[in-house]
Amino acid sequence: MTTSSSSFVESTVKDCHHATLTLKSSLYATEAGYKASVHKPVPTKGEEFNDRYKSIYPAPLALPGDELTLDPKCPPQSVRSWQRDKDRNAVTPQRNVIYVATPTGIDKEVDYIGSWARPNVSQQKQTTTSKYSTPPLPDIQDVVSYLSAFYHPLPVNICAVPLAFTSWVDTPAPTKVSSGKERKRKRTTPNPIALRTESSKTQIRTRSPSPDGIFPTQLNLNDVIDFAIDILPTDAYALLLIVSHDLFEDDDDVFVCGRAYGGSRVAVISTARYNPDLDDIHNVDRLHAWPASHCAEYINTIGNPTSSLQPWSRKSRPKSQSQSPSFTSLPLQSALSSHLERPPSSTLLWLIRTCQTSAHELGHCFGLDHCVYYACCMQGSASLTEDARQPPYLCPVCAEKVLSATRAESETRMGKLMEVAVGWGWGALQGWCEGVLKVAERQKKDVGTKS
Repeated sequence: MTTSSSSFVESTVKDCHHATLTLKSSLYATEAGYKASVHKPVPTKGEEFNDRYKSIYPAPLALPGDELTLDPKCPPQSVRSWQRDKDRNAVTPQRNVIYVATPTGIDKEVDYIGSWARPNVSQQKQTTTSKYSTPPLPDIQDVVSYLSAFYHPLPVNICAVPLAFTSWVDTPAPTKVSSGKERKRKRTTPNPIALRTESSKTQIRTRSPSPDGIFPTQLNLNDVIDFAIDILPTDAYALLLIVSHDLFEDDDDVFVCGRAYGGSRVAVISTARYNPDLDDIHNVDRLHAWPASHCAEYINTIGNPTSSLQPWSRKSRPKSQSQSPSFTSLPLQSALSSHLERPPSSTLLWLIRTCQTSAHELGHCFGLDHCVYYACCMQGSASLTEDARQPPYLCPVCAEKVLSATRAESETRMGKLMEVAVGWGWGALQGWCEGVLKVAERQKKDVGTKS
């Protein structure tokens, strides 16, 4: 869950060509107290299999301001401890559907709610001279397609119950009209709002504006989650509720992008902050978004304790204590090559971010804790800056949990994800999936040769 923009402002490595990738964490990780957890595979797989992981899956970046450097002692959740968790919800024939829901209507008495989802463009640090034009919101059907592949073979359906915003009170608030020059400017005192179905409604508290001034009004996350719990279908394994409005959880938050109540089998995410047009104000470095986030040059600069996190040129970059590049995994190099050949458009980027957070929050419904083993979709995130650097895939530890819960075959699931990536033109994920499948094929040949 991303809660707010980090106070840490990172330096950007500009004009970088990502000449060398690394599988290692930054040097800052050690200074912050983060120590990589050792993944002990299931005995039948042997230690050799564990060694293969290290040659494919990168370690967490653990850069300044990242979740793992703020909480370096976060305990690991092994596959065995996940299996032994008595509170984990099991997938059963009676409860095996993942539902995705989103409000599709706004009642007339609260029609002003629509404007709450539009960011205050004047607050943004625009870096382009082009006219502002926001990309379209992610399509819920595309999110369903992605989650169908990610949690294959479980069915993923759009919730059939119509949802809408409405007034919490039956009597509309009075309209106040000022006099003089301001007579033309009507101002309606907003009614307390609610989310409703055809038969019930839940009050949603609000806060105006967001503390950073980007959104005029935010919705309370806890109230939205209560609504999600109320509409959970009987055959649902989990329900994901997606809103386009900005969220807050308590007075200390600037914003919240998502939250899951795993035990209650519900998750809520907001697409608001993932709008690519807000990247500048959130210090999102698209040049080093995944998979380019594993660029050795970038990690050496941002994560080098001796660099004081200052921008550098190629002539002045720090030479001491730099992280020596490790050999690069085939999937990571393939992902980067495809990403550079086919970078995502703003529309696709917004969809990708929404899908990654959706998959992450639903992972908590499957009983998965935040991952500390590898760079992984299930890592915790302390900022949108960190969000952009994290991968869409599950590391081998978390993948083993999901495969066990869904009873899926690893290569089949990877093939489904690649189909989505190809269809969308998501080069980075396509390259990663192709690389993983090639490695799996080589390992099969090696086993056959040894036998």
